[in-house]
Amino acid sequence: MGCAVMALALAACSGAEEAGPVSGSGSVQLQLNADAAFTRAVTISDYQNTGNYTVQILDGNGSPAVDEFLYSEWPGQINLANGSYTLKAFYGTESAASRDGFRVEGSQAFQVQGEPVTVEVTCRPTCGKVQVQFDAAMSEYFSDYYVTYTTEALDDAGETAVWARNDTEPWYLAVNQAGEEVKAVITAVRLSDGSRETVERTYTLQPNRSWTLSIAPEVNSGDLGISITVDETTNDHEVDIDVPSDWV
Repeated sequence: MGCAVMALALAACSGAEEAGPVSGSGSVQLQLNADAAFTRAVTISDYQNTGNYTVQILDGNGSPAVDEFLYSEWPGQINLANGSYTLKAFYGTESAASRDGFRVEGSQAFQVQGEPVTVEVTCRPTCGKVQVQFDAAMSEYFSDYYVTYTTEALDDAGETAVWARNDTEPWYLAVNQAGEEVKAVITAVRLSDGSRETVERTYTLQPNRSWTLSIAPEVNSGDLGISITVDETTNDHEVDIDVPSDWV
């Protein structure tokens, strides 16, 4: 299974290492690697191409960038005065809900003190992933069925994200860094009498995590309902990657 990992390494060292530490400044070298696999709706090569990533070097207060460039334009080395900095790298655009892309970013504080220093930054999605698996038997009992998601960002935009009966691609939902409660309202319209049934589920979704609903009809003694199974195994499985293995 694929994963998405973007790691950046930079070394701050003297312009002439054999001469010993340089007082007051240091040169910075940067190496960027990306190995990404995403959903079919996302262009994999765009995320794998490290040249697409924007790199920013901010001062210690996170003020406007001391330097900013696309990695494809990295000069190979830059000089920085001794002090505190933050390295930030990112690619993609964050939306309240999207099916064709998302934002990946990471940052790490570092210091230049005239001595060699290595900084590694891992970029992760700022969104969570949701998807629905409708059982094929749903169409035998319901004329329509869908799931409506709401989040804080969607509420602020006055929007919802709807998973229709024939959808196949995941939704990527912007959520708070600490995670937030996402609401899913499952709606099904009965074939027999056109009545509408709704069921609500909530889940605390964190960035870089996945929530899947499996929905099937349930018939007990002639009564028709829906059975809902929640898959959150990604949250329970510790993996040393940035995008869970089911984001493919």
